[in-house]
Amino acid sequence: MILPYEGDDLDEFCGWARDIRYTRIERTAMPARVELYDGDWVYRGEAVNRLDGSKLDQKMNKIGSVTLDLPIENSPVTPYTGSDLDDFCLWAREMEPRRRTYLAHWAIDEDARDTSNIHVIVEKDGIRVGGFTDPEKGVTLEESAKGDKVTLEFLDDIAELKYVHMAASPFMPVSLIQQPKVQFLYIPVDVGGLMTLGMNTLRNQATNFNMDFELTDPSTWTEGLWADAQIVPMPKLLGQTTAPATIITGTIKQSWLDVMEPILEDAEMMIKPRRFKTGDPEPFPGAGTDWRNGTLFVDIVDKSGFRSGTSVGGNLATGLLRTIANVTSNNVEDTYDLLAGEPGDIEEYRRPRFISTRPERPHAVYLHGRVSGIENFKLTQAPGGPGRITAGGQSMPGVNELLEAVIGYAGDVLGDNLVINGYGVGSLGNILNAFLMPILKDSILAYMSVPLIGRVARQGWGHRLETAATGVTQAYTPASLMDLRKRRRETDPDDAFSFDVVNAMPYLIGDNGQGHWGLGDRVGATSKYLGAKVFVSRCRELSLPLATGKAQVWSAKFGDTRTQQDALEKMVALVGTAMGALQEIGIA
Repeated sequence: MILPYEGDDLDEFCGWARDIRYTRIERTAMPARVELYDGDWVYRGEAVNRLDGSKLDQKMNKIGSVTLDLPIENSPVTPYTGSDLDDFCLWAREMEPRRRTYLAHWAIDEDARDTSNIHVIVEKDGIRVGGFTDPEKGVTLEESAKGDKVTLEFLDDIAELKYVHMAASPFMPVSLIQQPKVQFLYIPVDVGGLMTLGMNTLRNQATNFNMDFELTDPSTWTEGLWADAQIVPMPKLLGQTTAPATIITGTIKQSWLDVMEPILEDAEMMIKPRRFKTGDPEPFPGAGTDWRNGTLFVDIVDKSGFRSGTSVGGNLATGLLRTIANVTSNNVEDTYDLLAGEPGDIEEYRRPRFISTRPERPHAVYLHGRVSGIENFKLTQAPGGPGRITAGGQSMPGVNELLEAVIGYAGDVLGDNLVINGYGVGSLGNILNAFLMPILKDSILAYMSVPLIGRVARQGWGHRLETAATGVTQAYTPASLMDLRKRRRETDPDDAFSFDVVNAMPYLIGDNGQGHWGLGDRVGATSKYLGAKVFVSRCRELSLPLATGKAQVWSAKFGDTRTQQDALEKMVALVGTAMGALQEIGIA
């Protein structure tokens, strides 16, 4: 623990500051701590001996992984039965290989374990990543001439959210009734996401609760509400959030992660899970520390400053440009307005011993040069897709019904006034409807076609002309608007870069007050071929080799790789899940 400086001598203060810097650098050089737990989150040991295949992979709002390659020794287990100290020491030395590979033996011997599941926690410089064994890969024993080893494959804590589904009526038994059939909320992204997560977590935990409380307001929680819950949403008051409002839909067949991923992507927000360990401070003010070991606390945070003002680029000579994102008149294309005046004043940056970054004013910029700390720099610049997007496929609500009524009424009037050989023909409405509606249905006000004026202006006269969203939605509905935005985002222009970076050269990589930046934060970088231009993007992937004795070199990816992915695949994966519920209740 670093104690605050209490003296008044300048030289002593400088020495104290240097000591803090050296302490932090020494901490970054220490290997990550990897702990294994059984299915009940009972601690089983620290995996100290890790082979080269061991790795931590974090991904923003996507499922990451932890891979552990552990050596295994085949020496027999023979308990010591003597009483001589020298004999005991000899026995202990003989048992050392087996003792050092105890966790590998424990992992492969499922019958000897009380639980089949295995959990992991990786900790490095304030970053804590938990996970559970991959249901498909799990634990693998490999015997070869190169040496025997046990490989453990884990999915990180984001995967837990894949196994919570969005019941439309979580307060009612799913097997008995679901009314309404589909959940439909118009609510700020973070509050709505945490609220729906909390409702469905409590549903799975079979906890009795009622509607006389707000799931994201701890002051309304009844005693013992979350006592047995594996997942607990962090408090987020509805009246205090600045997150944009969005539509959150869901059915019991959709997982929370599948529903929220495209919504969080559009809002530039991030899921932040963190496991509670016995002995930790309280996860939020007033929460206390009487939580079960392994409880997963989930928060939704804004690390981008996308809608409140941040930097998306700049120049070493003039500084980083602060911009704020707005939506154009078509509600599909985003624009960036330059924030005039001095950069926003971030009070925390003046606070002694403060280590972190703020989305309003990101400050970590890696400069090219001999002592930059980065290597294997890769920059990708994509101009973006076509200048017009079309979505829809079904007429806006009410059009088909009005058309059917008009044809029916006109047919009835026509038949009543049509006389052949002295006899009235009678009603023709049903006949005309049967003939004309298959032709006219979904042909009037069935599509929304939006020009992306800003994109075209940037690309120039020789731009690609148009594209279409592959999903079928009703035009002029929230569903079609979200469809347009998803298609626009996957074809957006983007600057993406990646590099390997040595920690503490000069910025510390970490979280929870132990690093300047981490997953989801905006970071800048320059290239020796582009002069003083600074590229600023969010960190979307962060990986660290976990092999014992390896250098602590992080691999980081910034920007967005969506433009490099197959558009049809992205549309099916994101829009399909988000829009299915809206269509089911007839408003999409």
